[in-house]
Amino acid sequence: MTPKQSRSTYRAGDRKETFWDRLGSRRRTLAIIGLALFLIADVVLVGLALTANGRSTDEPTQRPIPTFGGTPSTTASPEVAEEPVAAESTERFMAAGNATVLWRATQGTCEAPAVVERSEDAGVTWAVIPTAQAFDLRVVYALTATSEDEVQLVGSAGADCAVGGFSSTDAGDTWDSSPELLSTVAYQTPGGAADGSRAVVLAGQTVAAPCPGVEAMAAGSERTVAACSAVLAEWDATTGSWSAIPFAGIHALDVQAEQILFAARGVPGCAGLGVLRVSGATLTSASATESIGCVSDADLAAPAAFASSDGASWLWVGDALFTSSDGGATWTALAS
Repeated sequence: MTPKQSRSTYRAGDRKETFWDRLGSRRRTLAIIGLALFLIADVVLVGLALTANGRSTDEPTQRPIPTFGGTPSTTASPEVAEEPVAAESTERFMAAGNATVLWRATQGTCEAPAVVERSEDAGVTWAVIPTAQAFDLRVVYALTATSEDEVQLVGSAGADCAVGGFSSTDAGDTWDSSPELLSTVAYQTPGGAADGSRAVVLAGQTVAAPCPGVEAMAAGSERTVAACSAVLAEWDATTGSWSAIPFAGIHALDVQAEQILFAARGVPGCAGLGVLRVSGATLTSASATESIGCVSDADLAAPAAFASSDGASWLWVGDALFTSSDGGATWTALAS
C-alpha cells in the first residue's frame, strides 16, 4: 500500500442545531449590542436609586441646651447660642432723677465719644452735658441718678480710654473722679475678648454672666437684672448665682424694688415693643410675666433704654422717646 500523508481528525458526534446557530451573524451582533445596552442602563438606574435614598455621613449639628439659674462658673455652660456682641456697641442708658428730670447717654467708643444729655421737663427737651471738657468721657458703661442734680456714671475717659467712676452733684456743671463707683455700681466690662464679649461687675467683683452675651442690664440700690437672647435673670448676692426665667427678645429693662419692667419684641398683639412686668422683690424660677402695654411705634431695629420714677416711665428707642404715666399701660411719643 502506498503510504499516504494522513490528517488526524476528531469527531465527537453530530451536534444539534441551536437557536443561536439559526441566527445570522448580523442578528447575533445586534443581540449582543442590545444586551450590553440593557446592562449599562441597569447599572445607571441602580446608582440613581442608591443616591436618592442614601443618608449623609455628616455628623448632625449639636445645638446647645438652654439652662437657667445655677451657680456661675468660669467653665462654659450650655446656654442659648447667641451672636457675639459687636465691638462698637449701640447700647444706650437712661436714668430718672425724679418725675421731671431725666438723664440719658449713648454708649460711645474710644474713637467716637458718648453723648450725655439732661432733661428738666420730663423728656420734652434735652441739653447736652459738656463732658469732653470736664473729663474727656469716651464710653459709658452705667448711668445712675440719685436726685435731679446728682448723677453717677462708670465709663472710659481720656486718651488711654481708662475705666473709671465719675459723678456730679450740680446737674453736670462740674464732675469729680469717683473711683468708689467701680465697687458700688453694676456694669459690664469693656469688650476685650476677640468676639467682643464682656463680663458683669457687681460690688467690684467680676461674676459670670447668666449667658454668653448680656443684651440689657439694669441695677437699682438692691437689685441687678440682666437680659440675654432668651433669658431674664436676677443676681442673688446671698447665693452668688443668677435666678432666671426664659424670655426672648428683651430690648430694655427697668428694675424697681417690687417689680421689673421691660420692653420686648414678639409680644402677642403688639406690633412694636410690648411692655411687661414681673412682680415681686426677687426673681425666681416661678416668677410670671404680665403684659401691661404696647409701644406700637417703637423701632424694633433700634437700641432702647428704660427708666421710671414716681409713677412715670420713659422708653427711649432710636430717635423716639415714649412716656407713660399709668404704669406702662399707655404710651405717648415725645420729641427725641
